[in-house]
Amino acid sequence: MSDNTAVEGSGIRPTRYNGKSIFSAWKFKTLAYLQSLGLKEVVVADPGLFNPAEDTKTLTGAAAAAAAASGSDGASSSSSSSKKNATVKVKCEKAYSILLNLLEDHLIDLVVNVEPGDAHRVWTVLLDTFEVKSTASLCHRLDLLMSIRFDTEKETFDGFKGRFTKLLLELKERGETISPAIQRYVLLRAMPTRYESLVQSLKINDTLTIEEVYTHIKDYWEADFRRNHGKREESRRIGSVNPGPGEISAFTERKKCYVCGSRKHLARYCSKRAESDSDPGVSDAEETNDDEKSSKKKKKGAVKYVLG
Repeated sequence: MSDNTAVEGSGIRPTRYNGKSIFSAWKFKTLAYLQSLGLKEVVVADPGLFNPAEDTKTLTGAAAAAAAASGSDGASSSSSSSKKNATVKVKCEKAYSILLNLLEDHLIDLVVNVEPGDAHRVWTVLLDTFEVKSTASLCHRLDLLMSIRFDTEKETFDGFKGRFTKLLLELKERGETISPAIQRYVLLRAMPTRYESLVQSLKINDTLTIEEVYTHIKDYWEADFRRNHGKREESRRIGSVNPGPGEISAFTERKKCYVCGSRKHLARYCSKRAESDSDPGVSDAEETNDDEKSSKKKKKGAVKYVLG
């Protein structure tokens, strides 16, 4: 009754596995889902119900031993065992159905030879097919972990943490559990050089858990991001006064400053402007128009002079 209620009350299911996405993530989600239904144990461990010859022999021997020890109690024990096996078999069939429905159609061929209801065997085939445990793969994951770096210019701390924990998960899946001390060492080693003060303080305080280290680094990153973001905004706001390389190249394509002749700034930002006799309200566009008018007047005067 409780099993049926669990099945009916579980509305969250993992997505179907297509053979190309990350198997470890799908595996853990599926196991969590099966556990919520009370079916996990018949998937990860062999219940021994789908090897008829061996199972019959075992049950017969157990029944004979029980009968010899307690006489008529053997019949009662055998009846209890049969009920238990029937309950386990129902669970196996439910788990088998769930696993097959969580596979894309083209992956069904992998388990087509598995006896219907044998959920443990289906799970074993999937692990053997998609869970790579070779030495080369293990070494590759270790190399990636030891060389990981936090690039603050290209990713957030949450993005970096996701890459870091994904590698830890993949190593755990291959039988390599990284201790918290090593995780802490690799994590601090991955920080950029300007985080050196934070790194040193976290190294000294070795009582912090790995989650607390995550929190301290994220807080530091957020403060650093706000500070740098504010500087960039300020630089963008007064970029014409202190132009960067890209802005300088844009300035060189414009008319030079009419006060000092420099191409690195506009006339309205020239430090020598106060010393000039130019109208402070004159803009570059107005200056250009004045130059054009002056040029036209000179040409017109020259024509009159020739005609006169």
